Amino acid sequence: MKIGRLLLGTLIVGTTFSLSAQESDQERECKRMRFLAGEELKIKNYATATTYYLKGEQICGNYDKANYDRMVGTIRNAISTETDKVKKTSYTDTLIGTYERMEKAGHYDQANDLVRATYIIQSSKPDRIKADELYNRALHKEGAAPTEAHISYYYYNLYALFTDAAADKKPEYKKRLISEYFFLSKMITALNMSLKTQENLLSYFNGAVKTCDDILPELKGFMKSFPTDSAAKKATVNNFITLLEMKSCTQSPEYGMLIDTLNRIDPSLDGKIAKAKYLRSLNKFSEAINALKDAKGMTNDAEKKEEIEYTILDIQYRDQNSYRAAYSTAMGISGKYRSSAMKFAAQCVAQTANSCGSSTFERKCNYIYAAELAERAGDVSMAAKYRAAGPDQDEIFQNGGAKTISLSCWGVSVSVK
Repeated sequence: MKIGRLLLGTLIVGTTFSLSAQESDQERECKRMRFLAGEELKIKNYATATTYYLKGEQICGNYDKANYDRMVGTIRNAISTETDKVKKTSYTDTLIGTYERMEKAGHYDQANDLVRATYIIQSSKPDRIKADELYNRALHKEGAAPTEAHISYYYYNLYALFTDAAADKKPEYKKRLISEYFFLSKMITALNMSLKTQENLLSYFNGAVKTCDDILPELKGFMKSFPTDSAAKKATVNNFITLLEMKSCTQSPEYGMLIDTLNRIDPSLDGKIAKAKYLRSLNKFSEAINALKDAKGMTNDAEKKEEIEYTILDIQYRDQNSYRAAYSTAMGISGKYRSSAMKFAAQCVAQTANSCGSSTFERKCNYIYAAELAERAGDVSMAAKYRAAGPDQDEIFQNGGAKTISLSCWGVSVSVK
């Protein structure tokens, strides 16, 4: 029995010695580097651990996926904990090179595309084309869930490619900036992201897209795939309405379609006011006024009602030259718009002075009334101008020295002095 055990022990020792002898110096050093890296990780010394992993990669002749993943995680920790900007950038460059070697070895996981792309644009020599490829691939995957930073970085990188591109390549990048703006805006809404992220996109968008003609061809296609959720759809439509207004596209059929879409999904005060604005831009003034009247009926806010009335007044006076209608509207306005409305009323009276009255004297008396209205508005200069256009003392004397005179057009009497 004892002899058997002795033989078995001898066999085990011999086998162990044989295996050890078969392990090369390179393999032992490879393991030692990984072991030392692990020891440094225990005390969160990521910088030194990174150095050991890099030495191990050279000695081992590349890593398998598990070791590459550990190495990547270590370098990322080294980046996040490093405070020196130069060293941080150096670690970032190292990480990018590691990702490239992983990809060449077939160990790279595309789930890391967004992270990798972001490190690329933060490197010392950003490969913007590669970053764009990675961002584009990740964001257009079904179920993509990027952070707000990823969206901002992606669009910024695309804008940088546009600004640096040769003249013959700029149209292609501009087209992408437009289509990606719409795509990312939809994603921002769907993921309930902040207004700041949308504003970031818009700032770069405005740097590249200058005219209405740049936008409309892309918008037509995008309008076919609005979100189905009513709240998300409303937010998206409002974003595009604002965008078209900024680019002076308010006379386009697409703008009208957006307005109509907004009113269908959420008939509201703002939707009616937007519709009125669109109709006014098309010189459909009566229809615009009708839309504003509908809007007025949708609110109990007295100040909002006055604002709508004031807009109606502005259309009647400036667009329709309907001075009698504008005068009537102006006289019914109160609140903070009262003073401005009185100016409009004064101008209406002055504009129609020559057609109101049976004699030159009566017609001139209209200017007295216009001056009174201007005084109510607090515009002394306008009042003085209109009084100067009224009858002088000789004309008053020649007309019997009347002290008051009725103005049938306006249903008022004015004092003649």
